[in-house]
Formats: sequence, structure tokens, C-alpha cells
Amino acid sequence: MSERLILWGIVIAYMVFIFLKGVSKARKIGDADDFLVAGRSVGWFFLFCTMGATVIGGGCSIGAIAKTYEWGILMLLVSTGWYLHFIFSGLFVAPRFRDAELYTVAGYFGHRFGERCRFIVLILSLLFSVFIVAAQMAAFGSVLTAILPDFAADTANVLRLAILVGGLMVVIYSTAGGLFAVIHTDVYQFIILLAGFAITLVFCIPDIVTSWSTVRDTVKPEFFMLEGGKGWIFLITTFLTFLFGETFAPGYATRYCVGRNIRETKKGIAGVGFFLAIFFPVVLFFIALYARIHFPEIEPQLALPSVIRQLNNPVIGGVIIGALLMAVMSSADSALNSSTAIFVKDLFEHQLGWEDQGDGRMLKLARICSASLGLASIVVAIIWSDIIGLLLFTYHLWAPAIIVPIVVGVFYGERSRQLNSHIMIAMLAAIGGTLAYRFTFYSGWVDTAGFGKVLKKILTIDPAVVGVIISLLVFTIIRVFSRVFPEDRRNNPTP
Repeated sequence: MSERLILWGIVIAYMVFIFLKGVSKARKIGDADDFLVAGRSVGWFFLFCTMGATVIGGGCSIGAIAKTYEWGILMLLVSTGWYLHFIFSGLFVAPRFRDAELYTVAGYFGHRFGERCRFIVLILSLLFSVFIVAAQMAAFGSVLTAILPDFAADTANVLRLAILVGGLMVVIYSTAGGLFAVIHTDVYQFIILLAGFAITLVFCIPDIVTSWSTVRDTVKPEFFMLEGGKGWIFLITTFLTFLFGETFAPGYATRYCVGRNIRETKKGIAGVGFFLAIFFPVVLFFIALYARIHFPEIEPQLALPSVIRQLNNPVIGGVIIGALLMAVMSSADSALNSSTAIFVKDLFEHQLGWEDQGDGRMLKLARICSASLGLASIVVAIIWSDIIGLLLFTYHLWAPAIIVPIVVGVFYGERSRQLNSHIMIAMLAAIGGTLAYRFTFYSGWVDTAGFGKVLKKILTIDPAVVGVIISLLVFTIIRVFSRVFPEDRRNNPTP
């Protein structure tokens, strides 16, 4: 009992500390800009920490260790895609957002490609952000019930209670302190997260070394193969899926806009991408290897919980559990802030024409939106059991519609109505093509159809990758066609 009290004492103390820190930032909020983009005054170190804490949620911690336990080195390689896009975004994309003083991805599309493209991205952004919040709140409850299932006989009720408690904490401090609260709590969350996994690694490595003679008996050879025995096509396409899945996601895009200046923005965002790509997958790999050696037959999702219990140290357990909970909360508060920015700036201000009359109207609206969206997400997380399916659906629509246009906008200097039309056509084609392919991908039709092995492999590429390829091909074909057959020649053909 004393060990459990120590463990929960650490977890609860840390959660209370983060909550109070977040709420205390409310006094710094003077207007909607302070609430939504922290007054655009954030230095590189805070950007570094908030980007790192945002990306490492439940999927990049528990989920990543589970997949590493299952795939081995393959997962170590493909998971770097989660972090590498920060390097590209920090060096090339974020400076454009910061220079234009934007708030959202939809705002960038309006700034660069016009209103029709902005409206499409507004819809996708709302879908992406709102359900990301719900998913992270559900993950908060899942962390508790997965890691400490023996603490309660009624797991379902514990899950609901954990979602409610964790969700309300996020909603209250995010609504009170806005992005100031989110970023300052992210600093502590990121440091604790890294410390927790580093401590776990320190305890695992000596045991792995002394147990190395048993590796051949407990770990399959595929675990140490670069492509995991699944083939190079699987490795490449899965890496691209990880790379594309959250590239330019709304929660990250908000961070592009908050740096003190362009130099600080580049340093913070690109820096964390480089750091995480080198450090984090390796840490998770060795923790997963430890689980593979000691628990060769367990369910992959139980890999991290099993390691924590095996270490049998309440202090380490408390730090790790607190780190995981904070990682999930960080992803949730970031998504909540970005979805609030989308509603306030893209919907109410831009689409509906609401303005601040000097009475703090937009700040009040931002807080109302934050609280309402957060509470709605808690309800969704409690009652919706298939939220991961909806998240996959939003990922598969987001990447195909967003990635190619943003890259074109950053590196292509032309500004014209024709380019805007071509971008919109490529976006719609990518969305439609991805939906059609996704139906084929998940229907099981490929397995029953009489295709050859090569074609079957092609038809099992992740929909996000296929959608990006469709977007790139359609845009390229349209641009080539418009150059070969200019509009004046099409309208006035030579007799």
C-alpha cells in the first residue's frame, strides 16, 4: 500500500502543479492575440519544448513502444517521420506563417490561394482539431487504465472518471490562460517526459546487456532487420505515412505563428525536430527490446506497462505515469488551443464578420469557444468507442489536401487566379481520390480480387501516401497542360 501511495502521490502532485501553473497565466491575457498566439512573443526554448510536448502524445509513447515491440528496428526507422517534418517546417514553412502574422492553416491558404481554398481547409481543420482533442482526452483515461488496471475492479467507470478529471483540468487551465498557459505547462511536461523515459532507459540497459545471451531464444531475427521482414515497400510507404500524417497539422501551425521573430521560430521548431529524430526513437527501441526479452508473449500494447511493473520502483513508476499523462494532456491542450483559433479567426471573424469593438468581445468569445469545445470533446471521448477510426479518417483527408499546396506556396513565387484554381482542383481531386482508395483499402476487396502480388502490394499503400501522390500528379498535369495549351489558345484555336 505504501508503494502505491508514493506512486499516486507523485502523479497527483505533478498534475496539481501543472494545473496551478496553467491557471496562473490568466493574468497575462489582455486580448485575443495573447490568448490565441501568446502575443507572438515566444522564445526558441519555449517553442522547442511546446512542439516536442505536443507531438509526443499517447500515440508517440505507448503506441510507439507497442509497435516497436512488434516491428523492432523497422518502427525505429519509420517513426522518425513524426519528427523530420519539423525540420522542414521550421526552416521553410514556419517563417512564412510568422512573417505574415497568421493564426491558422486556413488563414495561410486564404493569404496564399484565395477564399475558396481557405474554406475547404477551414472544414478540414475543424474536423481534424475537434476530434484530436477528444482522442487525446480518451487517451488520458486509457493511460491510467492500461498501466494500472489492478487499481479498480470496474475499468469502464475508471476510464470515464479519468477522462472527466483529465479533460476538465485541460479545459480549465487552457480556457483561463490560453496559449500562454499551454506553452508554459508544455515546458514542464516535455522535461518530465524526457526525464521519465531516460530514467527508464537507464534501468533497462544494464539488464539488456546481461540478458543478451537469451536474445536469440526470445527475440525473432526480424526484430533486428531494417525492413522487419515486411519488405522495403512497406518500410518506405509506412515512413511516408508517418511523415505525412500530421505534417502542418493545426496544433503545429499555431506554433509557427507565435515566435518572437523568424530566427527564434526557426531555431525552436527545426531544433526540436532534429533532437527528437535522433533521441526519441532510440530510447523507445531499447525499452521495447527490454519488454521483448522479458515478456516475449504479451500483447504489444502492454509492453510499456509491463516494463514499469517489472522495474518495481514506485518513484520511477510515478515519474513515468506522470510523464505519459502529461504528454497526452499536452497534445490535448495544444489541439484545443488550435481549434479555438480556427473557430475564432477563421469562422467567426473571417466568415461571419465578427469584430472586437474594444470591449474584449473576441477574447470572451475565445474563452467561450475553448470551454465549449473542451466540454464537447470530453463528452465525445466518454461515449464514442471508435474515435481512433475517425482520427484515421481525418489524417487520410488532411495530408492529401494540405501538403502539396503548402509546399507549392512556400517555394513557388507565382500568385494568380489560375494558380489558385489549380490548387483547389488538386485539393478536391486528392480528397475524392483518397476517399475512393480508402474504401478499397479497408473493404478487404483487394484480398479477394484476383490481382498479382505486385499489384496487391501497391493497393495496400496507406491512403495518406496515395492521396499526396494524387495531389502532386493532378497539380503537375494541370500546370503542364496550362503551359502547353494556354487559355487564350484554348478559347481562340488557330484556324
